[in-house]
Formats: sequence, structure tokens, C-alpha cells
Amino acid sequence: MNKDSQKEPGTSNVEAKEKAALNLSQGDKPRATVGNIRAEDPVMTASDVNVFYGEKQAIRGISLEIGKNEVVAMIGPSGCGKSTFLRCFNRMNDTIEICRVEGDIRLDDEDIYDKNMDVVLLRARVGMVFQKPNPFPKSIYENVAYGPRIHGLAANRTDMDEIVETSLTKAGLWGEVKDRLEQPGTGLSGGQQQRLCIARAIAVSPEVILMDEPCSALDPIATAKIEDLIDELRKNYAIAIVTHSMQQAARVSQRTAYFHMGELIEVGATHQVFTNPRTKLTEDYITGRFG
Repeated sequence: MNKDSQKEPGTSNVEAKEKAALNLSQGDKPRATVGNIRAEDPVMTASDVNVFYGEKQAIRGISLEIGKNEVVAMIGPSGCGKSTFLRCFNRMNDTIEICRVEGDIRLDDEDIYDKNMDVVLLRARVGMVFQKPNPFPKSIYENVAYGPRIHGLAANRTDMDEIVETSLTKAGLWGEVKDRLEQPGTGLSGGQQQRLCIARAIAVSPEVILMDEPCSALDPIATAKIEDLIDELRKNYAIAIVTHSMQQAARVSQRTAYFHMGELIEVGATHQVFTNPRTKLTEDYITGRFG
């Protein structure tokens, strides 16, 4: 089966690059991560996670926690496995037929890969924002109302109106769209579409928000708005973001995890990772020697 045909709408070729670039030796023991993988108040925990695409191993023995009210930035060169790892947290890799995930990943101490886990409910609790904005071909209102409607979160139209307004307000979009809620979401600018997708994600009251390069398709002004929004959202959510921009990671995150060839090399407070990295691999990437 063509792997690209399995990609979620709105994603880029990042996953395809990872699959092509990674050909890790399965016999070698993964190197130990430098730094503290623990979060102060963990919402999600990953322990000894391995990911395979067929016979090719893309992720090796990664452990990391995502804490409440913090942003964890995942950085590293293209093909290092960071997007693949991010997608493990809401089982988006399930959509890729040849992908196999091993290890233990928990949300509030629930095993998300347990056979009794409802994946639809999991993805409501662990929302995801993709690289390219992917609003539904529906009105702005219906984009936000879609999740609450299928999960039965609104008893009536008044409740739904309140959810839509609250979500758009939290996403910093209400003032710009409140007079055109019945217009297509696809008619918004790129930055507005991305904020609409964020509103759609938070409308179902998730605990965690995953962001896979959410600003890579946006201009600097739209990017600044999204970054301000991320800082505001962390007051209520745990957030993990994959980014190729080290400047963005430095601006929005409290902790940074550096990935290299399917391994988690170093993790620590963002200011420490960027000003005093503890491994040569991290230092070489931060200083632009490769990547």
C-alpha cells in the first residue's frame, strides 16, 4: 500500500521523509537520554517507545513525559523521528498500515494502546493541529461545533453556541469571525484557518494538544499570533510541539527535547538546552553545524 495515501489530511511529507531516512540497526542498544525526561506534573508518559515501519525501525527506546501547563518542544533534523513520536500520543500512527508501536504510553495513567481504549475518545482528549491548516469544508461555526456534536457535549443550540464562542475566543479568533460564522472556514486566511483548527481541537475540552509544525506554512505575523496563542493555551493544557524553528522552540516552550536518528538525545529546560547543551550532538545542531 502507498504510505503517502495513509497520511492524515493537512500533514506534509515529514512522515514520509522519516520513513525513508531512518534505517536504524535493530541490534544496537539505543543511547541513554541525557537530562531529565520527567515532568513536574505529568499528563502523558511515554516509556521505552519503539516504532517500526515494516522492518525499518524509526524510533528506538524513547521515554518522555508531557507535563500539565507546559509546552514541550521537540526539535531535530528532518528524518529524526520527532513527528512519528508525536503521533504516537494520539495513535495517529494507527492510520499507517505498516506502522507498529511498542512500549507504554499513558494518559492520566491509562494505557492508550489498551485494546479497550476508544480511539475516537482518545483523540478528543489528545487533540492535534497539523502542519497545514485543514478546516473542514463547512462553515466556521460547523468546524468548531463538529466535535462537540459527535461527542454529545451540547444539550441544545444555546449550549453549542456557547461552546463555539468560547473555543473561538480561546483561539483568538472570535473578534475576527463573529459576524460571519456561516461563511466557509476555507475562506479564511492561512493564519486564521490554523487558529480555527486550534479552536476545533479545544472545543471538545482536551487535556493535551499536539502540534506538528503548526506555523511552517504561515507568514511571520500569523506565526507570532499562533505563538502568543500557544503561550495562552498552556495555562489550561499540556502541549507538545514539533518545530524546525529553534527560535520558535526557544520562544514558546519550557522544556526542549532534541531528537537525532530516531533517538532522544537530550531533554531539559529550554534555556539550558539552548545555552548550555550537555551533548555534542545537541550542541552541533543548535549551533548550525548540521541539520
